[in-house]
Amino acid sequence: SEDNYIKRERKIICFFLNLIKEIMALALAKVDDEMITKVKAQGYQIDKKNERSINMAFGEVRYVRRRYVCPGKQARYPLDELMGFDKYKRYSILAVKNILEVSSVATYRNTALAVNCLSGFNISHMQVGNLVKMAGKNIKAGQEADSRYDAAGTKKKVPVLYLEGDGVVIKGTKSRLEFHRYQVCEGIVNISKKRRKRINAKEFV
Repeated sequence: SEDNYIKRERKIICFFLNLIKEIMALALAKVDDEMITKVKAQGYQIDKKNERSINMAFGEVRYVRRRYVCPGKQARYPLDELMGFDKYKRYSILAVKNILEVSSVATYRNTALAVNCLSGFNISHMQVGNLVKMAGKNIKAGQEADSRYDAAGTKKKVPVLYLEGDGVVIKGTKSRLEFHRYQVCEGIVNISKKRRKRINAKEFV
């Protein structure tokens, strides 16, 4: 019957997702081992190993990495830094990017439904909303800290300036967020017959 076909396929998917997660954990452990010499050369020493779990695009991965300490400096997890796994965050950068892309064309509830059906982890519509809000705060903080917005810098004069812009609206149950992206460049040069490159391109969000 159709139900039996669905059950078999789900079992196969679960098997391969679990296999991928186990392989990923082994790969992270291998990378962590290879970083020992480099990190110690910076004056750090191994303190201990800690276990952590994080939701990646294909599911939750549980792995172990080394914590390093150095007198007068803050303790570090170099593997987390390399992978972009922020402290106390539950989702990888790619997982968050995928969630935000879906949320730009769907409600939080529908986004959660899509993620739960198509990825290897579950998320609630409230968690989707929190990720969207956090992304907005990070973008705003990055803009305020970016030297591009320092008015004290010397201005450059160019013959022609090209400007291109677009926007994305992320709808929520009670509100919505709007992100606008602008690209500025001085022109385009041909690198080959099929490739072109923008001159001194800048992007603003």
